[in-house]
Amino acid sequence: MIGLRQQLVMTLILMPITFALWIAAAGLLAGPAAWLAGFILEQMYAGIVASAALNDTLFIVSVEFGNVNGKIVTATEAGHELVFEVNTQLLSYSIPFYAALLWSSKLQNPANRFALGLFALWFTMALGLIAIVMKDLMLVVGAPFLAAPGIPPGAAIALLYQFSVLLAPTLLPVLLWLTQLQGTPLWTALQQRLIRDPAA
Repeated sequence: MIGLRQQLVMTLILMPITFALWIAAAGLLAGPAAWLAGFILEQMYAGIVASAALNDTLFIVSVEFGNVNGKIVTATEAGHELVFEVNTQLLSYSIPFYAALLWSSKLQNPANRFALGLFALWFTMALGLIAIVMKDLMLVVGAPFLAAPGIPPGAAIALLYQFSVLLAPTLLPVLLWLTQLQGTPLWTALQQRLIRDPAA
């Protein structure tokens, strides 16, 4: 299948370029997702999260807990806040991967399609950042955090964390690309190949 081979080759050629751009602008690309994650955390869990902000590629969250001689207490009792740092690059590599897939395809209005896909990736990244912060709070703070109002069960936090870090950054770009590929010659070629060889 020439179309599929061309897609694969062009994607492999573009990936070093898109990933280089991502490295150069990683903080900027993570900005919208970090802002959304911080807004959600501060609004939904105001009694737990004191502040959330992005510093270059680090999503930094201060919480209303402290540590005194190994015991978790309130930040007021401890006289300080616990601070958690999340490297946004754990999630944001979905952006250059998606860019390479999309721009190597012969699609109309690729810039518009990329912008729509980018919003979906930012939203998913925001949920991923929240999941990572919650996982860290669950492990470090433990029961006082899990007992707070509105906190999901530990199993749900662990599942969301695993999905956000292990699956979403690679799976979502492919799903977005396939969705935007519908109606194109490459989409038709993929359908014909699957019909002829379902195991493919």
